Amino acid sequence: MTHFIGCIQVRPPLNEVERGYFLELLDSDRTLRGTPTGRGDADVPFARLGWEVCRDGCCLEWDTTAEDAKWMVETLRFVIDHLLRDGARAQGRARFDGFGFDHVLSGAVMGRGPGDRTTHFVTVADNVVHGRAVPEHCVVHVPRPRAASSRTRATNVIEFRPRRA
Repeated sequence: MTHFIGCIQVRPPLNEVERGYFLELLDSDRTLRGTPTGRGDADVPFARLGWEVCRDGCCLEWDTTAEDAKWMVETLRFVIDHLLRDGARAQGRARFDGFGFDHVLSGAVMGRGPGDRTTHFVTVADNVVHGRAVPEHCVVHVPRPRAASSRTRATNVIEFRPRRA
């Protein structure tokens, strides 16, 4: 099972044309290098779009079934730089006539795929994306032994505070 929490807020919300393009790209299973703005660009990740737009267009969430969580940073940068911000690569192209190119993204997400021991943490503020991998603790976690009490208590007794001498 994939674990994911958080969302990226989009201001102003995406319009119907923009939401439609995201849904079309998500359903197509094409990589971002196969998109009109990604063709021939070696800096575009060879990954599918993993960001899903909410019904109202006000936030993005990671679609855990579309792509591995390790691609969250690169694909979010693609979305901002190619499709959403002012001056995006798609701006001025006929295919993207209904796009506003006026969006600002902010938020934080964490995700980890099945069998992945690394959690991927992504933050975005004013369209600037940062990410890092947060490694998990070792597989064998042995609890630290507790200090022995000077007085042994019955197993059904809970000590809330030590008694004063």
